Amino acid sequence: MKRRQKTILLALSFILMIIIGVSTYFVFASEHLKTTLNDGYHPISNEYKATNSKDCESFLIMGLDNTIERKLGTTRTDAMMLITLNNKTKKITFCSLPRDSFVPIVAKSYTGHQRIEAAYTFNGPSASVNTVEKLLNIPIDHYCVFNFLSFINFIDAIGGIDVDVQHSFDGVTKDGPGAIHFDAGKQHIDGTKALSYARERHSDNDIMRGFRQQEIIQSVGNQLKTKASLKNLPKIIDSFDNNIQTDITSDQLMDLIENGLNYENYQKQRLTFDWRTFSNEGRSMVELYPDSIEYVSHELRVSLDLEKKDARDKTTFEFHTNGDYLYQSDYSVQDEDSENKESTSINGNTYIGSPGNTTTGKLPTVKTKNGFVE
Repeated sequence: MKRRQKTILLALSFILMIIIGVSTYFVFASEHLKTTLNDGYHPISNEYKATNSKDCESFLIMGLDNTIERKLGTTRTDAMMLITLNNKTKKITFCSLPRDSFVPIVAKSYTGHQRIEAAYTFNGPSASVNTVEKLLNIPIDHYCVFNFLSFINFIDAIGGIDVDVQHSFDGVTKDGPGAIHFDAGKQHIDGTKALSYARERHSDNDIMRGFRQQEIIQSVGNQLKTKASLKNLPKIIDSFDNNIQTDITSDQLMDLIENGLNYENYQKQRLTFDWRTFSNEGRSMVELYPDSIEYVSHELRVSLDLEKKDARDKTTFEFHTNGDYLYQSDYSVQDEDSENKESTSINGNTYIGSPGNTTTGKLPTVKTKNGFVE
């Protein structure tokens, strides 16, 4: 055999070995992912019908404040984000829900109002999903719950993320307040700093906290396209092991991953609420103004092709609450001036509620598995 033919044959053999190796790697990763997701697979029954559209999907993403290490007496959703995806209009909508939002809880074992973070405490992801569905009048097709440990391990596994810190602040870690410092400006951060960044709200407010969480989601998407993420695929999958609860199947996730590159070119919409704080029996609550809930609900329904656009969807429209509110404060946490300063209303406030509508029940102590309520 001639030397040139031998060289070509050797090169082809080498390429074939690489292809086989890469294919084996991805087959292994795919099977690993399926096993991990199957362990965390937890379907639920929700009251709203799914969107029944291949073009539109909605996802509720939740982060828990409990793990084996923390051993809290209860478990709550420290972060809640709603994401809608419309492949027809090529648009992704993000909406963060303040964790202290005082809302009607939809759960089998509880009737009444509580912070929205507590819904998960009563009946797990089913209560959270049903509570958000009723609040915003939209169907939620899928949910995903992860705990703090999973978040940290996942960010570290993908090689960290890039964020643009708007102002310097001292963040919170498992070691307590002020245990970590952020300087203003663009920077690359690891999992521990990313969690602190996502949870920060004392240096500004819950609106900016929600925007930081949305920034992290988009930064994760960018990082997943890098070679470092490809190399660390097994570690990425390991970060979910025993640290995730979802009704998304491995096949559905693979479809989302395959289509992920297309999402970069989608239009991004960020929704937020107008809100005020009030005190209730020694606890600070957030009231989402009723007309703000109505506006956000409309935008989400439009994003899912469930409602037609109207004057509120014009590019010149800018929503501001009328300031009508439902819940009176007992000022047990902050005084009236402090609460008024935290209101996002520019039109003043008018009480339209009824006495006694702030009554709540006790938060239960629940048995959890790595922070998850079954």
